[in-house]
Amino acid sequence: MKFPRTLIEFQDQFPSEASCWEYLREVRWPGGFRCPRCDCRGSSLISTRGLEQCRSCRYQASVTAGTVFHKTRTPLRIWFLAVFFVARHKKGISALQFQKDAGIGSYQTAWTMLHKLRSALGRRAGELLSGLVEADEAYVGGPRPGSRGRHAANKSIVAVVVERRAHSAGTAHLDVIPDVSFDSLGPFVRGAIEGRNATVLTDDWHGYWPLARNGVDHVSTKLGSGPRAGEVLPWVHKVISNLKTWLRGTFHGVSHKHLARYLGEYRYRLNGRWHEEDLFPAVLLRAVQGEPLPYHRLTAELVG
Repeated sequence: MKFPRTLIEFQDQFPSEASCWEYLREVRWPGGFRCPRCDCRGSSLISTRGLEQCRSCRYQASVTAGTVFHKTRTPLRIWFLAVFFVARHKKGISALQFQKDAGIGSYQTAWTMLHKLRSALGRRAGELLSGLVEADEAYVGGPRPGSRGRHAANKSIVAVVVERRAHSAGTAHLDVIPDVSFDSLGPFVRGAIEGRNATVLTDDWHGYWPLARNGVDHVSTKLGSGPRAGEVLPWVHKVISNLKTWLRGTFHGVSHKHLARYLGEYRYRLNGRWHEEDLFPAVLLRAVQGEPLPYHRLTAELVG
């Protein structure tokens, strides 16, 4: 399936709402329509309502039903533009900038659209790290007077693991955790690696000490007056530094409540950076496979 790699290609490929509907139909039903009720193939299009009617049981299904686009009143062409910006902008896009670029009247609409897309980009089961894996934590939030590092107050804690490769960082995972005890760090690290196929490298923080007793091949390095953390764990610190720069530069800071979804977008783009030009169909597929997430849930749920 053809997909746009530049904004000019996007405009040429999706000049109308109908072109977006047809493309989305192919993404959702690549082998042809399959009825959600009876699983039969074949449908008739009710063009006046934009619905597919099953030829067997007469069930009527929308191409957007049960997806991130569920019950949307926003034109699909605007949604596709949001997908394009999320996929192709290396530093992402803020809701305010998207509102201006897409000509959306409401900031709330732009914010909701981007967060719905981010909700579909979270880590999936089975995406595990192997080999040498660096682990550390980051403290995300505005400047606060007083203590820094693991003693900092009023900041969000983000756990990070990243594969160490010869000349670059490999695949990474990030998540918000409540504290830096083993009760929080242990499940995060163990759930992100391939067990016996991974060796976890950390500093000497006591929150990591029980990893070895819990079946993880663990190597810790005491820092103190010795080497700097950035020298011992270079790639995880690079990922953390880029994360903080991205959050400050693109969004000027984010709330703890919604931080996990921003981490999902960051992780998805980071892990897909070798296939950057192919991310548009990948993000769109995630949106089709994602769950409906109405505005009241976006604002009510506490993430992390």
